[in-house]
Amino acid sequence: MKATAVLLLFLSGAPAWAEGPSFDCSQAETDDEVAICQDPQLSALELATTEAFAEVDPHGAKAIARPALKARHACGSDAACIEDVLMQAMNGYWAAGATSSDAQNMSDLIANWDDANNTCRGSTDATEVSEGCLARDLAAIKLHDIGLCEGNYLLDDPNFAIATILREHWVPCVYRELQE
Repeated sequence: MKATAVLLLFLSGAPAWAEGPSFDCSQAETDDEVAICQDPQLSALELATTEAFAEVDPHGAKAIARPALKARHACGSDAACIEDVLMQAMNGYWAAGATSSDAQNMSDLIANWDDANNTCRGSTDATEVSEGCLARDLAAIKLHDIGLCEGNYLLDDPNFAIATILREHWVPCVYRELQE
C-alpha cells in the first residue's frame, strides 16, 4: 500500500482523491470490490481511476478498463495486486489524455525531477550537487511510487542508443504479469 499512500499524500489537494469508491459498497459482491470497500486508500484510488476513465474518449477508455477490470477481479482480495492494477489503469488513462489536476501534479513532479537532475549533474558547487542529487532521488522515489518508471526498460530493444535516449524520460511502468 506504500505507493498509494505516497500518491495520496502527493495529491492530497485534489478532490478526486478525497473519497471513494465509485460504486455502492453495500452492493459489493466480488472479493476485489469488498477489498476496495474495506481500504480507504484503495477506495480513493478506484474513484480516481473512474474519474480518469470519464476524461478519455469512450473507445480508448474501454480499451483500458476491460483488461484492468478483468485483472482486478483476478486479484481477489489481494490489496497490493488491486493497487497495481488500478495504478496501471490510471497511467493508461493519463497517457490516453486524461487531464485531471492529478496528471498536472505528476507533470510538475517530473519537471522538479528534471531541474534537480540538471543541478545534480551540472553544478560545480559541491553543496548544490549534493542537494540537487538528493532532491532528484526523492523525486524519483515519488515518481516510482505513483507508477512511473525512468526510461522504458521493457522495450527489449538491443539498440543501446535508444535505451540511452529513453533513460531520462518518465513513462508508465509496465507490469508484465498483469498483461497475461
